[in-house]
Amino acid sequence: MSNLSLALRFAFPLLAWGVVFHDAIEGMVSVWLQSKTYEHSFLILPISLWLVWRKREQIKVTLLGSAWIPVVFLIVPALLWMVGNAAGVALFEHIAVVTSLQLMLWALLGTPLTKLLFFPIFYLIFCIPFGEELVPYLQLVTADITVFALHLTNIPVYREGLYLTIPNGMFEVAEACSGIRFLISSLALGTLFAYLSFSKWWKILAFVGFSFIFPIIANGIRAYGIILVGYLSDMKYATGADHLIYGWVFFTLVIGVIFFVADKFADPLPDQPSASETLVARNETALRPYMVTLTLVVILSILFVWTRTLHVQANPTLSPVSLPEKAISGYQTAWGVAFPEALTVSRGVLPEGRAEYFSARYAINQANGELISSINRFYDPERWAPSERTAVSLSPATAPAFDATMITLLNPRGQSKKILYWYCIEQFCSTNPLKLKLFKAQKLLTDGEGKGDVFALSSTSLDDEQLEQLAIEWINQYRQGVR
Repeated sequence: MSNLSLALRFAFPLLAWGVVFHDAIEGMVSVWLQSKTYEHSFLILPISLWLVWRKREQIKVTLLGSAWIPVVFLIVPALLWMVGNAAGVALFEHIAVVTSLQLMLWALLGTPLTKLLFFPIFYLIFCIPFGEELVPYLQLVTADITVFALHLTNIPVYREGLYLTIPNGMFEVAEACSGIRFLISSLALGTLFAYLSFSKWWKILAFVGFSFIFPIIANGIRAYGIILVGYLSDMKYATGADHLIYGWVFFTLVIGVIFFVADKFADPLPDQPSASETLVARNETALRPYMVTLTLVVILSILFVWTRTLHVQANPTLSPVSLPEKAISGYQTAWGVAFPEALTVSRGVLPEGRAEYFSARYAINQANGELISSINRFYDPERWAPSERTAVSLSPATAPAFDATMITLLNPRGQSKKILYWYCIEQFCSTNPLKLKLFKAQKLLTDGEGKGDVFALSSTSLDDEQLEQLAIEWINQYRQGVR
């Protein structure tokens, strides 16, 4: 096979892959740029290429082949991307982008070469921005470890949700204190160290597990250390810039420990196989590589055509959600709820201000903005922190029961607020983001249009049962309106 035909064999499917997934690739890179949690992702591709370069001598004596099995498997990321694209689930799209590339490389290189380059290809998985879903759980674990350590050292502490109060100050275990930045980076580096240091699979898996668990425990110790410094210095240190410096020192120590453990228990380097021992591709017809390439291009072309069938409206016109009759509409709430790209917004308040209403409406096929998005919020995180989040079953008379979410918020002054919220896409209501996005995808693929709404009630004086009753009255009115 000439160099030109070989280049074309790889160029056409990779170009088609780039054209089909360019929006998702751009979105993935935007996450890398905007979030410090994923800055390390810029290094993943160079590291994978370096790992390939290390095997250059073995690559020279391994024949290039092709494989049909990954072409068949390509249907899985293709379907995942279709669902993610229709539902607006960025994680699905990003997984599909990377796994489709990995399968294409397998198909174009052949099974023997793919076995040889398994880890460099697998390592591309860390290009996917994942893990943000763990932040609330990591905050709780960090708070648990911190309180446990404070009790061990006889430092008085009062915990209320994510707020930790000691005699001379108050600390909040905020999202930035969850350790997610260090966790994802440590996991990526730990996986790389495991591959370079160990030859036994059980050691590799054990070390990857260690690279995941150790940063979580260490982050709890870091949080304890910051509070301890604040306690001993009467809050003179461990705040502001000191806080950030301690974080970077901690990250350096964590990476150092991971590297030390990998080096300490590393297996002896295996002997490089000779040419006679190296895997060689089995015989295949001259047309097979070209047929595999053509099939990949056809599959990607079908996906490209499919994306053009989704109907997106730039500025659909929708009427706002109606508030309950007893609510005074037009009230400008100050509790920090914000859905900035909604097409319509409804605000109201009960007489005497006992509870506030908020609703925002989106078209499921609008060009900009989504019902469930990271830019939307139910409270101002600069003023409030969640103390408790519970599922609440609402049973309206006009429809089956569904789960809403009740958040109890606290601020540094000790004040509390309750927020009860839920989402509805047409008559399907829930607070489960995945279920809602999948229902949105189904609605978009079958009907091509529809509307989605968010409902929220807030109060500093009503109890849970009173808020739930207000919610049921509101949802009954809403259900009657969308019939």
